[in-house]
Amino acid sequence: MTTLRRLAGRIHYRTDGVVRGREDFAIDVRENGRTIRSYCEIREGGLTRDASWTLDRAHLPVEGHVRVVQHGELVGSSWYRFSDAGTECESLTARFGRCSQLLPGRRQYLGLHPLIGDGLIALARGRDAPGERRIIESVTCSYDLNGESGLVALPIAIAVTYVGEEEIEVPAGRFVAHHYEVQWQPQWPAAKLWVHGEDALFLRLSWSVSRTTSELIRYGVTEEASSPQFGW
Repeated sequence: MTTLRRLAGRIHYRTDGVVRGREDFAIDVRENGRTIRSYCEIREGGLTRDASWTLDRAHLPVEGHVRVVQHGELVGSSWYRFSDAGTECESLTARFGRCSQLLPGRRQYLGLHPLIGDGLIALARGRDAPGERRIIESVTCSYDLNGESGLVALPIAIAVTYVGEEEIEVPAGRFVAHHYEVQWQPQWPAAKLWVHGEDALFLRLSWSVSRTTSELIRYGVTEEASSPQFGW
């Protein structure tokens, strides 16, 4: 399938105004879906996360992989596959060892903890019925704030509300944004999320639970065969 466009960028994680981590990402958008790649680094805990996954034309997850390393030691490496039969997961983790799972039901979203992925939940929710709180049946690799434990297939029902359109400014520039509220757990207040355009490009996420505001600091988009980040 022809690649229609490639997006790439960097996100900074800020807690109490201090950069505590960063994330580099790239997205290939094709006629039949999209593939997302992300590499995350968090200073606290010496955590790195490699994640990649594919969505189909309807923005449903097809497959994915995540690997988390902390202080140079493997925490876990997991692969996911989605179909009408359910969610398959094959994992190798320090806590559980080798594990195979099958969760019944077709899930709408795969949460692997990169911020660019949090932005893509907007594609699962859509922009119809502003103000309506909608449950997105999902699978995540971890229930922890930084996604550093579990690393298996964990069911989660994420409540997402589309708030509306507004203009915001982040270090990468000024954008017309779509504003959402995302609630991962009933006991947690919702995070505020802003994305841009038909690709739901992540712009900003602010969440009182983690005291973190994450923002897009730079990005590029191209229709050429080479990715825009290679020119940085």
